[in-house]
Amino acid sequence: MNIRLLILWLALGLLAAGGCSKVKAMYEDKRYEIKVRTNFDESVDFSSFHTFAHSGMTDRGRKIAATDNKSPLRMRIKEIVNKQLVAKELRQVGLEDRPDLLVDLLFGMMDADKYQEATLVVNLAESSKKKRVWQAVITETVGESLEKNFESVDKGVAKAFKDYPPAK
Repeated sequence: MNIRLLILWLALGLLAAGGCSKVKAMYEDKRYEIKVRTNFDESVDFSSFHTFAHSGMTDRGRKIAATDNKSPLRMRIKEIVNKQLVAKELRQVGLEDRPDLLVDLLFGMMDADKYQEATLVVNLAESSKKKRVWQAVITETVGESLEKNFESVDKGVAKAFKDYPPAK
């Protein structure tokens, strides 16, 4: 009889441990979760855009000039966005070269429950009209690993640009 009781307690203990690992797995899955939304102006002919330049970045509510290259973190975000734009056969030029598109980035962090949520907004504006023509909002629940966070940003930006230029 004692052996049956021991087996029952062992089985219950394993179930409880399995449940705890599932809760931990759910927590782990929540980190680095990426959500992407895009929006665009349907009246715009995206095939006419060939060049781009950064017009600036807003980092947690603070406007950063396009020429400010002091922060390695901001530079890395720019590089991630640039990689996708270049993959779409757009060429980066300086603001003085009258680019077809202006790229404006907004970055912010927010506490959400037990997690921190990071949001990157990529705005593409037609340079001649200063009118936004395309936007991506990439939100991710970040973890402690900076490298994993950047991997998630890279995946999110790639997902956002997957269907760029948008089909009419």
